[in-house]
Amino acid sequence: MAEMKQFIQFKLGPDDYAVEMSCVREIIKPVDITQLLGAPKYIQGIAKVRDGVVTIIDLRQKFVIAPTSEGEPRIMIFESDKETERIGLWVDDVVEILESNRIEQVPAIIHQGTIREIIKTDDHIIPVLDIKQLFTNDVLVWLDSPDIEVDDKLTVTQEQ
Repeated sequence: MAEMKQFIQFKLGPDDYAVEMSCVREIIKPVDITQLLGAPKYIQGIAKVRDGVVTIIDLRQKFVIAPTSEGEPRIMIFESDKETERIGLWVDDVVEILESNRIEQVPAIIHQGTIREIIKTDDHIIPVLDIKQLFTNDVLVWLDSPDIEVDDKLTVTQEQ
């Protein structure tokens, strides 16, 4: 039998997603966000959270998902590979903590950079986001380099 894992299930628009619980540092209510000039649309800005600054990401903007008015918006905060950077993911609602060992690998046709695995429940399936890959590909590159620009098509270009 497969190993039991813990996940945090949440909503982006009308759909349910999950992340591994061990990746999440904390979940907070929405806070004041300062916009960053020149940032891609999916980077809402930065916010002061306790002892540091958190970059707030809105995946609804990145993946063109319509927001929902149901539930209570939250920000899930993750540590990045870089010691001083924390990233907050804006979600429409945190549904529950979910334990499951009914996990499937991602079919090869699905983009491997966003979905890590799939949880099967009695009623439906829940994609598990690959937080490390998701943030590494676009956001951390942009955060780390003043030479990099990201256009509306999310194409990354570096000045020479």
